[in-house]
Amino acid sequence: MKKHSVTAVIALMLVALMLMSTGCSFKDMISSPGETETSELPAENNDTSESAEDGQSPAGTTETDSSGGTETAQPVRESFADTIDAIKDSVVAINVYGTAYDYFYREYPTEGAGSGVIISPDGYIVTNNHVVTGGNSITVFLQDGTDYPARVVGSDETGDLAVLKIDAKGLTAAKIGNSSTLRVGDVAIAVGNPLGELQGTVTKGIISALDRELTIDNRTMTLLQTDAAINPGNSGGGLFDSNGTLIGIVCAKSSSGNAEGLGFVIPIDIAKPIFDDLIDYGYVTGRPTLGLTTVDISNNISAWQNGVDWIGVYVSEVTEDGPADAAGIKRVDYIHMVDGKVISSTSELEAAVSAKSVGDRVELEIWRGSSRMTVTVTLGEDNNAATRS
Repeated sequence: MKKHSVTAVIALMLVALMLMSTGCSFKDMISSPGETETSELPAENNDTSESAEDGQSPAGTTETDSSGGTETAQPVRESFADTIDAIKDSVVAINVYGTAYDYFYREYPTEGAGSGVIISPDGYIVTNNHVVTGGNSITVFLQDGTDYPARVVGSDETGDLAVLKIDAKGLTAAKIGNSSTLRVGDVAIAVGNPLGELQGTVTKGIISALDRELTIDNRTMTLLQTDAAINPGNSGGGLFDSNGTLIGIVCAKSSSGNAEGLGFVIPIDIAKPIFDDLIDYGYVTGRPTLGLTTVDISNNISAWQNGVDWIGVYVSEVTEDGPADAAGIKRVDYIHMVDGKVISSTSELEAAVSAKSVGDRVELEIWRGSSRMTVTVTLGEDNNAATRS
């Protein structure tokens, strides 16, 4: 009995070693032929991702080669290539040539560059007013390198927008979106011509803030903020959402030398009524005006140099036969109050006027030399390309 027991133990040990070397188990050996072990996975692991349906491996999975072996896991690649392919041809580069004068009134040539967005297949293009201001000759470059001379249909200094027209057909126009539905954190894609040399450059970020009120060139604007890279030359270019719809027109980068990731954009819901009016009428309809231009005197030295007595807002020009002219306002009048409220800058005057409608009356307290007077101005409609107060 002892001899048989020893022999049995040795046999069992040999079988165990053989099983260990093959990776099998006793359960595998005694399972019925064709019987396989199954287990239920959690529902989320049984779900098939969209990328797998498209022929891409879902994140965290492995691919099997034809021999049955496994390869390294292939993560899904996030890409906006299809969106960018759809929008890139709607953004153009703009070169502007003009003339300027030095302190001795000697003429010299100027050159600038910016971006624009095609808004109709027949060649209407929106850009910034500051991109084309002072230009005698404007050239538009399409994405394929084709260039066209352009003319200014209309421009609006207040909204910093202008519309150009080129003689072309069948262009790729941007799909106009809706900026009122944007949320902080939404994807933002900027396309433009940074530095005036890198046409078609695409940068991506997010909407960083909504309804930023900034004063640019003495004008208060309500803008979107994005961290998509914005550089000189991007002005007038497009900001698009992840669906490829136009949500804004790029207008500025932070002027602070130490700040990065601060770009500002005119929301499309503000821009569209302006460029629609520029196309239809050449100016922005329904915008009230006093019919005058002002200048800010900000310190005593400036007041002394200009021969005036007060620090504040002065009339520098009165439009002939305009509302201010009809009310008797003259050059060098000092505007102290608007509807009983003291003002100290042109931007405050413009804000007070823009809050009203054409036909409304505005009461101004002005000083002419040592005489104080109150005048009432009936606001007219500004039909000038460069909007005045």
